[in-house]
Amino acid sequence: MQIGHKLLEWWKSFRRGEKIALLTLLVGSIGVLGTWLGNQGDTINPSTNGGTANVQTGIDDIHASVTSNTHIQHQTIHGITLEQYEQGLKRREVEIRADLEQAHAADRQLLEIELRDIEQRLQDTQASYEAHIADLKERIAQLEQLRGEFPDGLLNQAIEALQQGEADKADRLFQQIEDEGEGHIKQIAEAAFQRGKIAQDAIRYADALEHYEKAVRLQQNNALYLNETGLLHLTLANNQKAIEYLELALASVLKTYGENHPHVAIYRNNLGGARDSLGEYREAIEYYELALASDLKTYGENHPRVATTRNNLGTALHSLGEYCKAIAYYELALASDLKTYGKNHPHVARARNNLGAALHSLGEYREAIEFYELALASDLNTYGENHPHVARARNNLGEAWRQLGEYPKAIEYYEPALASFVKTYGEDHPHIATTRNNLGLAWYSLNEYRKAVEYFEQALATFEKFLGKDHPNTRTVRTNLDAAQTASNQSQQD
Repeated sequence: MQIGHKLLEWWKSFRRGEKIALLTLLVGSIGVLGTWLGNQGDTINPSTNGGTANVQTGIDDIHASVTSNTHIQHQTIHGITLEQYEQGLKRREVEIRADLEQAHAADRQLLEIELRDIEQRLQDTQASYEAHIADLKERIAQLEQLRGEFPDGLLNQAIEALQQGEADKADRLFQQIEDEGEGHIKQIAEAAFQRGKIAQDAIRYADALEHYEKAVRLQQNNALYLNETGLLHLTLANNQKAIEYLELALASVLKTYGENHPHVAIYRNNLGGARDSLGEYREAIEYYELALASDLKTYGENHPRVATTRNNLGTALHSLGEYCKAIAYYELALASDLKTYGKNHPHVARARNNLGAALHSLGEYREAIEFYELALASDLNTYGENHPHVARARNNLGEAWRQLGEYPKAIEYYEPALASFVKTYGEDHPHIATTRNNLGLAWYSLNEYRKAVEYFEQALATFEKFLGKDHPNTRTVRTNLDAAQTASNQSQQD
């Protein structure tokens, strides 16, 4: 039974920084994101003729959010070690899991988003720690510039608390500045913003949003406050609200700096990411192209920010099915990242995976395999065996071999990918359901219908739980299961 191709963009159900180059469902004859890879500056973040439906690789969406520092010192600074940072994440993870057991439906989405972000940070604790330290250094530098506008004693204590990693103490001091700052609007707004940053660092997004929005109410034209509020709304899947804030942020920096300024380019990139998250790829491309033109003037060809924006353009064009154009941008991004980082770096692996995915979409499976293999070797070198990026690369390789009709070889890649995903996410997760669907397809093609049925049943149960019975992914896997059950029954009769 042949299997055809129709792309279903289930990756859009994930937060943009989380889309990790997995698994777009294809329906027919024998079926994208932002976690994100790299540092925080790169969350900016893819029948029916009675056959089964396939899950193909997607693309690795990396959208650049606003931080001005892209180089991070590898050292323990500001009083918080890597171990302390990791312990804090794990404590918060335990709290969220306990809250989820008792949460009402209205609260579950927020808790699940927070849990997902913690899982992503723990996937590469070193990188997320370095990004946290870089952001903390920048915030402290900004606060140092505000001397004379705050009560010096309280500001000094707050900065020292941040430097020592004493977030709760810093929060209390900023609250005191808020409470005692009557009549000093700028002072209260900055204190509220700093409390929002502390809450966001702690993965307490409702508190962070409340503080950010207070800062915006008090300083309505502050581009930084507007941008951070917009990005947090994007994290929380409040996409339209995010765009409102990000558009205001862009208008503010345009008024302050004019067209060709790095901040303007970054804010345009963020708006592109927001439009991308809504599936508005043409609009996203407009913002990305303007950001790219500006960054090329500012930095020249071989700069990480230019490579990131080219990657973003590639992902948007890939989503539109313009694979050749996507490949052109991915190739430029890869060449730049190789010069910047060398061959064994996560950004280089990302670019190679994206190139593989675009070639895969063109049906150039053997060329795709070359890039997937390089990405896998790099990710193994960076992360070791049991990491989602390694599992992603193996899934992609399995899918390419399956498309070539090499079903046993495909299974050799799918099975360790599945085992790794289960270790990372547990039994019930959409990534796991997708890989199980892929395994079902491979076994189906080998006429091992009972094995196929088993994998399809497990995938269906997970998709129904996470996406509901009427989601396209759920319907696709149900179609696969029906076809496998029919084939199994017929083979028994024969």
